[in-house]
Amino acid sequence: FNLNQKVSEYIAVCCEFIHNASLIHDDLQDRDLLRRGYPTIWNRFGDHTAINLGDYFISGSFEALSKIVNIKPEFKCKAIEHLSFTIKQTVKGQSLEILGRANFNLKMQEYESTARAKTGGLICLPIKLAMILNGETKNIDEYIQPLYEAGLAYQIQDDLSDFLGIKERGLPGRDLKEGKMNVLIMHFLENATNGEKFLLKQLFERKSESISEEDILNWIQIIKSKGIIEKSLEHLIAVSKKAIKQSENHSIGLKKIVGFVIQNILRRISERIEDQ
Repeated sequence: FNLNQKVSEYIAVCCEFIHNASLIHDDLQDRDLLRRGYPTIWNRFGDHTAINLGDYFISGSFEALSKIVNIKPEFKCKAIEHLSFTIKQTVKGQSLEILGRANFNLKMQEYESTARAKTGGLICLPIKLAMILNGETKNIDEYIQPLYEAGLAYQIQDDLSDFLGIKERGLPGRDLKEGKMNVLIMHFLENATNGEKFLLKQLFERKSESISEEDILNWIQIIKSKGIIEKSLEHLIAVSKKAIKQSENHSIGLKKIVGFVIQNILRRISERIEDQ
């Protein structure tokens, strides 16, 4: 994107701050005990510290952009404005996910739209910032659309990892325990009997602390028996192909970036399944 090394570094710092802020707040809201195999911030230091540290990192992301020099002020202002937009987009996606828990009327397209907003926005952020700071502001949203699709691919992979217990969160099926409408639940509901839907709804409406690990493992087996893992993997591959196909209509640079992201997403899930 023809940016100097220092500007690129500040973009990277900005994105890393906001990414980690989102993880800290996400872990707190989902009550996850582990992140990358280690105790989460709220779990180790308490809710107040998790909120404060997440907020501190958000502030740090804006500070990183403010330190950029030798860039036109209007480009810098636009970049800061877009960072704010991305944060709001991520918060909206997270809010919709929380409000959609145990919502069996949720449509697949709504799930996908939320995933693009929550996850896709953060994946797009470094590319958008680089383009804005380089003065390329026309048709940005159309240009980076394949990366929003890559964000959806990442979320599907993440849902699969959680279900299989290969997400470094400890035990499998944490989304089930939280009543979260992930891609496997969406596919399951398309194939479940009315009785199975009724019983799963009852599980989702219980308080998470009253749900035993035996309950979770039982439902994992029921969902697996419907071929839902295979359906979700097919979904992941279809979305990945769509992202790559969309990128072919743009620059070679974007095609390389999308290919890199998709390759890492697919490698991430395939290596974990093999290890299991």
